[in-house]
Amino acid sequence: MTDITTHRLVGYDRTSGCVAVEYDVPDHLLELAKGVARVGADDPQAVLCYRLDDLQARDLATAIGAKIDGNQLNFYLEGFAEAVPASDGAR
Repeated sequence: MTDITTHRLVGYDRTSGCVAVEYDVPDHLLELAKGVARVGADDPQAVLCYRLDDLQARDLATAIGAKIDGNQLNFYLEGFAEAVPASDGAR
């Protein structure tokens, strides 16, 4: 198995704290997303969670084509590790 990291813009309900929406961040926009979220050099793959203010959330949402409600939700850039089967040549 090999781990890959995917990224999402995740909105949490400000009242309940529950996940309300999730939007995939395409790999080709990851560098932009990392810049918007101010991901540090100590997290090159952006595997941690980064709280976004309203402007950051709106900028990232616009870049990925998502419509968001910044008045009702708190947004984060989040990395997710996923295990995938290794290719036949990998050991």
